[in-house]
Formats: sequence, C-alpha cells, structure tokens
Amino acid sequence: MNVSPLGCTVGLVRTPKGFLFFKNRDLSGEYLLNRVTVFQSTPQAHTLKGFNLETGEAEGVSIGVNKYRVCVANTHIASTQDVTYDILCEQLINNVQSKRDASKVVEAFMGNNKVQGGRILVAAPEWAYLIEVFKDEFRMEEVTTSRAITNTFSLIPHQADESQIREESSTCRLKVAGEMIKEITNIGQLKSILRSHIPEKGELSICSHGHDWGTESSHIIQIQRDYIGWSSLVGHPCENDYNTLQLFQ
Repeated sequence: MNVSPLGCTVGLVRTPKGFLFFKNRDLSGEYLLNRVTVFQSTPQAHTLKGFNLETGEAEGVSIGVNKYRVCVANTHIASTQDVTYDILCEQLINNVQSKRDASKVVEAFMGNNKVQGGRILVAAPEWAYLIEVFKDEFRMEEVTTSRAITNTFSLIPHQADESQIREESSTCRLKVAGEMIKEITNIGQLKSILRSHIPEKGELSICSHGHDWGTESSHIIQIQRDYIGWSSLVGHPCENDYNTLQLFQ
C-alpha cells in the first residue's frame, strides 16, 4: 500500500500569555471513512496515534505533549518501506525533557533507522526545532519565532515526486498560515485559521476539502504557565466545535 494524504498543516505560536501548538491532520478517503482518530493518555504524555501511510498500520505519534511541556507534531513528505517518522515523534515525546535532549534523541534514532520522508516540529514554550528526515538523512534547525510547516522540505534537498495539486496545496497553506499566525494573540484566532478556506474552500485551504481526502481532525495544545490544555475535533474544523481537555492536573 502506498497511500499519500494531501498534507497536514502544523505550527507553533508564541503569544503574550503563553504558547500554542497545532495540527490539522489531512488524510485520504479510507482513513476519513474509518475515523482513525486514536488518542493515548498516560501520566507522562497525551498523544494522537500516528499511521504508517505505507502499511496502513497505527503506530507512533502524530501530535502529542508530555508533562514537561514538550510538544511534537509532523507533516508527510514521502511514503517508503522505511520506518515512519511517527516512531521518531514517539521517541521525542517519551525521552525529551529539555532542549538539549532533542538533538540527542534524533541523532540516536537516525543512527539506527532509515525513515520515511517527513517534517517534525518539536517545541516547548522556551525553545523549538524543525527536523526533516528522509531515508538516513536528517537536518535540524532551531526555530525562534512562530512557525508553520506543510509538506515541502526546506532543509533537505530531496523533494517528493508529488502531483501538481499537492505541491500547490502545500505552498498555498504555508503562505496563508505563515502570514496569519503572525497576528495571533489567543486561541480563538488560531481556531479561525484552522477553519480557513483561503483562497477558496477545497484542496488548497488549511481546512481541506477534497474529493477523496480532507482534514480528518484538528488539534491545538495550549500552554500557559502550569496549565496544559488540548482542544480537538474530528472532521472538518469549519463544521465542528473544539472540545478541550486539561492535562496533567
């Protein structure tokens, strides 16, 4: 099986009162039909389970946060027979407590695995990294401001052989999200962005609507001092309301 979604929109926002971390997860038709939104919660972490788009198996982490206020989420670039980047995200959630841990976890994992093509944001209120992986290659870049990512490498030269609409979608969503998050000061404004249909309702918008793909679920992690909340919905953000769970009380 080689199933590729249109893409996901992931990002982090630093606000005057705290930190927001988000993901619109876009998947293909069979995943939308089967509603594969699976959460896992322990005293150490709360996560949305990832899916290996090559095998169709549930594994790893798609987006998550641990009790040390470290968040992780990913976007898809290329399906291969290698280990999925969701497994690396799981390693980051399980083993990163501070900034210095992030590079150690990535280097150890990539030293022992070849990995499907993906982009990862790992971040806490005080620091963040963009990580790109493909096969045995990886790159890391420190992120110092609010940042959105979609489905095109910026650090690794390799690019996936995607259709024109997928390339256009990644470029358009990145441009819209990148501009709009600069103005965010609260979670309500972020929800509006994740429901956005700019430039039109369809394959190019952040809230994605396609013939056989679309936004499967939407997630926002909010951190303010000791408060950690997870707001989520299943389906298109424009058609559903977020429910919020306070974590690690």
